[in-house]
Amino acid sequence: MKLDAIGLEVIKSGLDEAALTMENQLFHSGYSPILRESFDGSAAIVGRNGGVVVGTGIPIHLFPYYLSVQAILAAHGDTMQPGDSFLLNDPYLGGSLHVPDTAIVTPFFHGGRLAAFCTSMAHKPDVGGLVVGSSSPNAREIYHEGLMFPGVRYWTKDGPNPDFEAMLRSNTRSADEVIGDLRSQVGCTRVGCGRLTELFDRYGTETMTAAFEELIQASERRIRHKLVSLSDGTAEATAMLDHDGVDVDKPLAIRVKIIKAGDSISIDFSNSDATATGPINIRPQASETAAALALISMLDPDIPINDSCRRVINFVNPPGRLTNAIKPRPINNYYPTLHLVFCATQTALAQLAPDKAVAPAGLGVGGLLFGYPRKRNGKPGVQYELMVPSLGGTPEFDGAFVVMPVAQITPSQPVEILETEYPIEVTRFEPLIDSAGPGRHRGGPGYVREYRLLDDAVCTLRMGQFTNGSWGVVGGGAPNRARCVFNPGTDREEALPILAMRQLKAGDTMRIELAGGGGYGRPSERSEQLVLSDVRDGLVSIEAAQAQYGVVIDAASMTVDAGETVATRAKMSRDAG
Repeated sequence: MKLDAIGLEVIKSGLDEAALTMENQLFHSGYSPILRESFDGSAAIVGRNGGVVVGTGIPIHLFPYYLSVQAILAAHGDTMQPGDSFLLNDPYLGGSLHVPDTAIVTPFFHGGRLAAFCTSMAHKPDVGGLVVGSSSPNAREIYHEGLMFPGVRYWTKDGPNPDFEAMLRSNTRSADEVIGDLRSQVGCTRVGCGRLTELFDRYGTETMTAAFEELIQASERRIRHKLVSLSDGTAEATAMLDHDGVDVDKPLAIRVKIIKAGDSISIDFSNSDATATGPINIRPQASETAAALALISMLDPDIPINDSCRRVINFVNPPGRLTNAIKPRPINNYYPTLHLVFCATQTALAQLAPDKAVAPAGLGVGGLLFGYPRKRNGKPGVQYELMVPSLGGTPEFDGAFVVMPVAQITPSQPVEILETEYPIEVTRFEPLIDSAGPGRHRGGPGYVREYRLLDDAVCTLRMGQFTNGSWGVVGGGAPNRARCVFNPGTDREEALPILAMRQLKAGDTMRIELAGGGGYGRPSERSEQLVLSDVRDGLVSIEAAQAQYGVVIDAASMTVDAGETVATRAKMSRDAG
């Protein structure tokens, strides 16, 4: 069959449907709340050489599939059979972002020959290691962070490898959920293979292979076309991590340098600080993915994410930097560093396209983990919650409230699910007043989430940026900074560091305050009625409305004092120069 524009679009729709069906299968058959409620997973269809063609789920997973498939091809390329599924989670071998992220790679055969791969990556609540959740603040090497699998044959046409599952059950604190999630991943890739069989039978291997390549090239052409609209030149940005959990007085720098000429772009991390002793390092599949997504989100967020980015962007990312850790450096708390790479890249790109500048989301992303001897069902288990801040303001809109930056589909877990499955109460979950970065378009507000333990538990906190917060752009202001407090309001109150472990007793409380997003544009340019609406909604205080926005509100009538507002804003403009 000759491949024309209409035929290509029909095939693309079929591939998109296949990937979405895989995603639906993954999230609806997952066992752990982090997969079925927080959607910390993805699925993709990958060409036979490893290039991602289409994918769904968390976008930060999609670029790393290339490395995972390459690792499987290197180890098993000559022995793969129909019905096989391989498991890989070694971040120094494949594309996993940290050890709990397990990839399932299922080869697809057509006419007796390898034609593609269906893949899935998903976060596991526990894969062994020093602490519950496999994310120890005290990890000093990757071997402290859980079991690593180099690409084992987990499944064949006869079913799962029982010896492997028995070994895994003996080395995880949450066996039923981990194995249930793995089987969900295998199942979703098999659904994908079924959809591919229909497409390959209809159009043939030659046409489908050509369509894979054309879809990647189409995205490449769109990226290069959009790149031309950016100013040529060099732009740089620096963002600071608080510390690595070991040398707590030493902040660490992520430095991004962008060189853009025509339809070509280079992103250079070589001036970032050296790898750290503590577990805040990241691998190239994390740093380069974050930078690529920052670029795509600025150029055109509708560009399909596939292997095109590897072809367009030239990365300079020497080993031994925070952005390219060398084995056996620990990497379990990768997300705050990845997020900071994204923010720094956004800030640098804004210098080349000021009209497309976007304020960074709130910093302080990460995870909060509770390990229980007994869940509500009487079995041991791990509550693994993602700490989700709010997004920054944009040229057109206020920042979204409680949306994970970079991995936007991963929401906070519903309170009802937590209280049903774990011995815990969520006693507060509400916005924090005056937490949004002020601006013509303010950031999304921060919020508080407070827990009370109903049973003893081990708590692991892995977050980032309690000291070095987010920032505004184009005259916008900074939001609040995240923080975590143990037993607030008692004589045992303790402000926790970004990396911490505590043994908790029934009745103990934990309060997390998540950061709002940065503001876009001068706050004095914000609509008076929008400021008033924020005050009425409890997001901005009357005092902050005047001090930050120059809007004077009468507390009794809850109306804007027009005369005082004009005078206050005029003074703010004079003071700003």
